[in-house]
Amino acid sequence: MAKCKKCGAAKRRWPRSCSRCGAGSGRADAADLAVASGLFGWIWRGITGAVRWVLRALG
Repeated sequence: MAKCKKCGAAKRRWPRSCSRCGAGSGRADAADLAVASGLFGWIWRGITGAVRWVLRALG
C-alpha cells in the first residue's frame, strides 16, 4: 500500500485516489508507474534472456 501525500492515509497505488481526502494526483510520474506495474522487472528479464540466448548461440 502507498501513502497519500496530502493526509498520510494508506491508499492503493496509482491511479486510485485517497479515500479519506479524495486527493489523488492527476498524473503519475513515469517512474512510479513503472515500479508499480513491475516494468523494470520485465525489462531486466528481457535483457538477461537475450544475453543467455547469445551465450547459447556462441557456446
